[in-house]
Amino acid sequence: MTKIAIIGYGKMGKMVEQAVNQMGSASVVVIIDNEADWEQQLAALAQCDVAIEFSTPQTVRANLLKCFELQIPVVCGTTGWHAQLAEIRAAAQQRGQSLIYGSNFCIGANLFFKLNELLAHCMNKQSQYEVMLEETHHATKVDAPSGTAITTAQVIMEQLERKKRWALHDDGQVDTLIITARRIGEVSGIHAVNYESDEDIIQITHTAKSRIAFARGAVKAALWLPRHAGIYEFKDIFEQV
Repeated sequence: MTKIAIIGYGKMGKMVEQAVNQMGSASVVVIIDNEADWEQQLAALAQCDVAIEFSTPQTVRANLLKCFELQIPVVCGTTGWHAQLAEIRAAAQQRGQSLIYGSNFCIGANLFFKLNELLAHCMNKQSQYEVMLEETHHATKVDAPSGTAITTAQVIMEQLERKKRWALHDDGQVDTLIITARRIGEVSGIHAVNYESDEDIIQITHTAKSRIAFARGAVKAALWLPRHAGIYEFKDIFEQV
């Protein structure tokens, strides 16, 4: 049975624990949520097969580097830290360590990315459509736009030649993809991409009913990673887990 460490024991960390217990093919043997836990649980952590990290943008870098030092493969679902991605990838490669990172570990959300990739490519010949992206999350979510919204924007810009950048507010540039971010109540996550012309609107929407979908995807990734050494973005390998 795969031995899993959970790093970060907020709402998502607790969901990961629930998902592990429901799936039955692994067990949570270590939970780390603060510096004292790092000191007290270090020996047990070193015996784990893989770690799942859902913490904060402020702590994720240190958490990942500690896992690399202990030679523990790690699945990282924290968002808002990708400005440090090049450094983290380089550290993992230097130490020969394995990492899966992603803005969203929900399988449905990753199918949403695939659909947007296809539609954005088709829109290169349909200049009458203007595209915009809307996302809504719970009121306590710190980062805006969400990591999922940023990933969606990047997927679109990789395919749609007339969009070169994204922005949270209209900057007056026709090659900017506008993202609208809302923070309301307890919403788990809604992402919608709209293509609008004078005649019609095409919309692709992903609505998360519960955070458990993110947790289950992360656990699937954690079971897969020890057998497939390397550095991966979840959207590129989700169909394999």
